[in-house]
Amino acid sequence: MTAHAVAGPSSAGMWMNCPASVTLANGRVRPSSVYAKEGTAAHQIAEMILGGDMFPPPRITVEGTEFIVGVNMLRHLRPYINLVQAYEQWGYTVYTEQKVHLSVSGGLVWGTADCVAVKGASIRIVDLKYGMGVPVSPDSVQLKIYALGALEAYGRREANGLVGLTVVQPRLDPEPQTVEMTVGELRDWSATMLAPAIEKLTKGDTTENAGPWCRWCVRRGECHAFAHQRSGQAADVFNDTYLDGGIIAP
Repeated sequence: MTAHAVAGPSSAGMWMNCPASVTLANGRVRPSSVYAKEGTAAHQIAEMILGGDMFPPPRITVEGTEFIVGVNMLRHLRPYINLVQAYEQWGYTVYTEQKVHLSVSGGLVWGTADCVAVKGASIRIVDLKYGMGVPVSPDSVQLKIYALGALEAYGRREANGLVGLTVVQPRLDPEPQTVEMTVGELRDWSATMLAPAIEKLTKGDTTENAGPWCRWCVRRGECHAFAHQRSGQAADVFNDTYLDGGIIAP
């Protein structure tokens, strides 16, 4: 197995909208940015602490980049660590850094969930977002795919079972954000939204579709849809109904 899924949960917003981002990428993946590496470093430190190491190293290196493990990082990790530990105290069986797979994808879709907590018919996904960028909604395709993979792995298939999706983005808001749905609702979403997108990938669909997800695509420089979108945006600059970003009344 390679280090990256062909169609990973974290990039699902891209490949669910644009099959060509996978089918024409020839296995290429986007290189890690310094921000992605910093997030990986934070996840590794959180995993150490949850594993019982109360004295993490003062520095940690990820793909050749060194990060300081100081008071700020440890303080920002505390809401996530507290929540995972709380699930353990509430009687959940907790799995951290857990690889999950969607067998229906034939090996295309798999990823690593930060935390999967299971208790009876209830299953919860907790995702740590260490970045300071745009707030991430817990009602995201990434967390739903993690939940589907966890359901497949741990056998919680009751339609009325509860699925909790939580994002912890502590550098923006220390309060975890959660949405809940039933297993039945999650499977309905999978059947109507996810399964058709995966089928397009397995059939080699090469349809290009430009959108906000293009910023993450390795094919952006060679994509006809993206080039067309850019040319259209450039034309708007010279359209006499626009001035300094505002619309002039006719």
